[in-house]
Amino acid sequence: DFTTAREQSSFRRHRCTHVLASMAAAVRAVSLFGSRRSIPFAFYRSGTSRGLFLLERDVPPRVPDRDALLCKLMGSGHPQQLEGFGGSCGPTSKAVIVGPHTDPGSVTYMFMQCNVDEAVVDHSHGDCGNMIAAVAPFALEAGLVPLDAERPSTTVHIHSLSTGSLYSSGVRTEACEGGRRVCYDGDLVLAGVPGAGAPVQITTHGIAGSQTGRLLPTGRLSDRFDLGPSLGEVEATVVDFARALILLDAREVLPHFGYGSLQDVTAARVQADAGLNAALERVRRAASLAMGMGDCTGKDAPKIALLAPSSEGSGMLSCRYWVNPERCEMHPTLAMTAAQAVGAACFLGGGVARGVLAGAAAAPSQWRLTTPRGCSQWR
Repeated sequence: DFTTAREQSSFRRHRCTHVLASMAAAVRAVSLFGSRRSIPFAFYRSGTSRGLFLLERDVPPRVPDRDALLCKLMGSGHPQQLEGFGGSCGPTSKAVIVGPHTDPGSVTYMFMQCNVDEAVVDHSHGDCGNMIAAVAPFALEAGLVPLDAERPSTTVHIHSLSTGSLYSSGVRTEACEGGRRVCYDGDLVLAGVPGAGAPVQITTHGIAGSQTGRLLPTGRLSDRFDLGPSLGEVEATVVDFARALILLDAREVLPHFGYGSLQDVTAARVQADAGLNAALERVRRAASLAMGMGDCTGKDAPKIALLAPSSEGSGMLSCRYWVNPERCEMHPTLAMTAAQAVGAACFLGGGVARGVLAGAAAAPSQWRLTTPRGCSQWR
């Protein structure tokens, strides 16, 4: 098992939805709108992402019909997602489908990354660590798993249908009339999230090789890929631990594009930097072929990130993580799955992450990972 501080994530039910209180009541509400078609769902902020949570029984079984429905709900196909619940960027254009599982206390989980500008679903993404935080409370509210009446928390086992990974999620509950209920209020604060919410403790199992079948998809600790004409090659570590991720040393890449350090890499600057994004996309496409994931053009996976030593102290890594360089979109923080992949790379016998950590006096238990919004600890 490998756990990061980001996994002690938080969730909050969106105050204006309330469909979780009674899924049946949401279906009956169709009478308010005549013959308009309706579907019950919940709208959660989960970790540093947000999106829709639906029950498997309520969505079409055929993939094309299901994708069309999700894109309609999200408003995909418009840059503002004006007619849906999407928030005009990758981290806020997500959907989750949850269903029953034959094992006690278990559910199935499928993550769907809905495109913003096009009405399509990217099936290459794998799991979304942020959205996993709200799967267990949603399952408890929907009655897929019973609440533990004797304990202050209930554990739900989440089986990913996308990667085969298993997640165990502990959800805080509180006493109420007639028993216990999910507790949404709490004091856990996440970098990049306004306010506070209840924590959820997630433990992951079987996530090595979750997208490619191998921890090191190319079979090597280090590979070299071309950045582009006259830019030369760059060292890369390709690791698949919860997520297939390509790691580059920022000190090798950024000087080609006029950056003094990784601290200069901001979302606004990246969005306007076609040269840097083109170089990262070139590396990402070559690495995708090398790791057996095929042509990743138009897809969000595999992911790519830049690492550099942090100025905040020994054992500190700074990271910039891309949703997709093809769209010039950098993540505002860091996905939980990516944090796990970076952590795994730090424990390898060599490669980019170990090179960036070279000379760190801090013990592994004190290693930290910083993003534009805050700091995470591996443990």
